Amino acid sequence: MKTLNFTKILQAFTSCSLTITAYAKMPNIVLILADDLGYGDCQTFNSESKIKTPHLNQLAEEGVIFTDAHSASATCTPSRYGLLTGINPARTGVLNTLLARGKPIIKEDEKTLADLFRSKGYSTHLVGKWHLGFYWDRKWTDQPIRGGAIDRGFDSFFGIHSSAGSDPMCFLDQDRLAGRPTEQISFTKYDIRGNKLSKKTRSAPGFSIKETSPTLVRKAIQLIEEHTTSKETKPFFLYYASPIPHQPWVPMKKFQGKSGLDNYGDFVMQMDWVVGQINQALKNAGLEQNTLLFFTSDNGVGPIAHKMMKQRGHQSSEKFRGMKAHRYEGGHRVPFIAKWPGKLKPGTTSKSTINFTDFFATFSELLGIDQKKEFPSAMDSQSFLPALMNHQKRFPRQPMVHRLNALRVDDWKWIHPERTISFEKTSFQEFELYDLQKDPGEKTNLAAENQKLAKEFFQTYQNFDQEIKLK
Repeated sequence: MKTLNFTKILQAFTSCSLTITAYAKMPNIVLILADDLGYGDCQTFNSESKIKTPHLNQLAEEGVIFTDAHSASATCTPSRYGLLTGINPARTGVLNTLLARGKPIIKEDEKTLADLFRSKGYSTHLVGKWHLGFYWDRKWTDQPIRGGAIDRGFDSFFGIHSSAGSDPMCFLDQDRLAGRPTEQISFTKYDIRGNKLSKKTRSAPGFSIKETSPTLVRKAIQLIEEHTTSKETKPFFLYYASPIPHQPWVPMKKFQGKSGLDNYGDFVMQMDWVVGQINQALKNAGLEQNTLLFFTSDNGVGPIAHKMMKQRGHQSSEKFRGMKAHRYEGGHRVPFIAKWPGKLKPGTTSKSTINFTDFFATFSELLGIDQKKEFPSAMDSQSFLPALMNHQKRFPRQPMVHRLNALRVDDWKWIHPERTISFEKTSFQEFELYDLQKDPGEKTNLAAENQKLAKEFFQTYQNFDQEIKLK
């Protein structure tokens, strides 16, 4: 009996040792997602930027920047849906308007990055903005709210359901509202025409729009610090979905007036500080070497910020046409930086074309997962791990559909100028064609000179359109 017990103990110890060894080979993953940050708002991506972003500059020096990275869509909800699921939101018709249904955007059979990491023994955490719906009628409840992050693969969630200026004005902790909105507050924001509005609503005691971002940063840092003191050997996945620099623009006191470009510029500087806080927390915790850190934005700059910054001589979309909600490059070409000390060459640039949907296949390849077999729902994902590891080579990507009636194939952009018309109501002659290598600002329509190519792209999109199954 004693021999048997000793054998079991030895087996258990051996198993534990193997597990620790296996985990040691898997990096922690931290993904920081800004909200409505333009490509040109970062000095690293815009040499003429009037907003100082020293922490992003430092991150770029420590890692690889991608100059041809794209969000899954040009607005919040579909972009986050594509990032987490590896499904092009154009395929399922995901739009921000679906939130009004009071149902989860991500179905149970659509697996997320959190599910992927869980399958390899990771602990999974979301801090920040969810914006992907719940089973919820927006009325106060002290009962669990189902269908959110906790039911979609995350071990922990602390954050907000939408933007910091959207009701209910309270945090969510796991799957419950963290406070009942009972206190009347007011704040200012801008409408689509640029008019300043005053909004009155109610918030939970202690909840503050201005303190939302600082509170979330502290929570993320706390998770990082707790990982170092915990006896857990698991690696972790932290998805930090920042609520800034989305409206309302309420920078912390230390950033007020610092940019010289009003509250939006100050808020961008605060977003830069957030990145610095998390990057430094990883260093302080001794986790930097074994952590793959990403920074990007959910879509292009918002229209009001775009207009205001342009009036002040700052190009939030840099040389690109359009802004948030546009299928032109300014709507979805986003800043993108990856850092992994000892694995990725610091201070380098990749010109490979990548999309948020590609995170799923990239992490699958990194962790040795057969994504097509184990997570077939991520049908629009293509690994960019080779591009991470070999920045000098530009890797090809399959045709990339941008929401409605827009397509990217190699350096060609095929697009209908009308943002809301259905494909069935368009004609071949109405589409535009741009050579992004020569014309990144999409100024010269080459469709008439390249009709054969334009027809090929029309057919490619038509084939995709026939596969669309709306939610």
